[in-house]
Amino acid sequence: MLRMFDKLFNRKELEKKIEILQARINELEPENKALSTRLSKQEVRAKKAVSDKQEADLALKKAEKRIDNLEYMLENLKEETQKTDDLTLTSKRAVTLTNAQSCDILSQIGSIRSRNEDLVTVYLRPNESFTDLNEFESTIELEQDVKYLMQRIESPTGMALFYDMKRQGMVRMLMTPPFPIGESRWKLDRVFDTTQLQELLEQNKVFCILLAHAGESFIGISNRETFIDYKIVRSSVKEKHTKGGWSQRRFERLRDEDIKHHAEKARGVFEALVDDYKDELKMVVASGEHNLINEITGGGDSGYRYPFPLLIRSIDTKAKIEKRNIDMIRALTWSARWYLLKMRGNFEQTMEND
Repeated sequence: MLRMFDKLFNRKELEKKIEILQARINELEPENKALSTRLSKQEVRAKKAVSDKQEADLALKKAEKRIDNLEYMLENLKEETQKTDDLTLTSKRAVTLTNAQSCDILSQIGSIRSRNEDLVTVYLRPNESFTDLNEFESTIELEQDVKYLMQRIESPTGMALFYDMKRQGMVRMLMTPPFPIGESRWKLDRVFDTTQLQELLEQNKVFCILLAHAGESFIGISNRETFIDYKIVRSSVKEKHTKGGWSQRRFERLRDEDIKHHAEKARGVFEALVDDYKDELKMVVASGEHNLINEITGGGDSGYRYPFPLLIRSIDTKAKIEKRNIDMIRALTWSARWYLLKMRGNFEQTMEND
């Protein structure tokens, strides 16, 4: 009996403990549910954070790449702007001088004397640079802006440089002549070597001058002082057509026929003048539309040839060709372009007066 009582008593205690534990479980279930909900939300937020971080990293990489590209473009833009500024400055510091004015400037340059061998003279033929001169780069140290300018200027006749290497040099000038430099060379001395350029400017050879433009072309035989003979060839050439479609194509064909007719007419005049003076002529100097120059001078299918060189260069008359302004063409043909790299005293004043 006693044993049965003990079992019953223990059972009641156990049931009571169970009830207490069950009550505790019931108390903890809402908290557990809330914690589960919070954990679930944290997991969602964590996954979203990982996703957001991946998106942010990708966006950051794209932004860094764009920044690199923009910095690269900005650097290139700065370089191009600097080049444009340099060329603009160069244009402002350049003048076109007549043959007589160039000879006067050259005479003044030739009269300069230095106590030391620090006066550099450079002659470059067309399509050559100072890198083609033996021992020049290892001996002479030109300023970077001078090298840059010499590389940037496109001259079908070459160029001549007169450069005073002293820190406060009086003369630093670059010149593109009207006719090609014959020999590339350089010299470091107490005086500038102006001989080759003087001979080039003071020559009195006979040239054929051709200004080739559709509808109006000029062909003349000239020496240093005057025109010996000339012809103006005019013909009707339609203006350019800007509308599209079949009408434009038909118009362009008609214009091409007009230009071809003008080229044939001008070529006949050119050949006649050249034949009349072929024993005196030394060169043909041409300016204008290159295809038309080629047709007029025999570069097309005419088969016409002459025994002297053809020089194509810019001769901008900026005016309709008339009898009263014919001599302007000769003057421009014999003119030279001077670039003022660094001037002092009377030379700068002389150039400003001219």
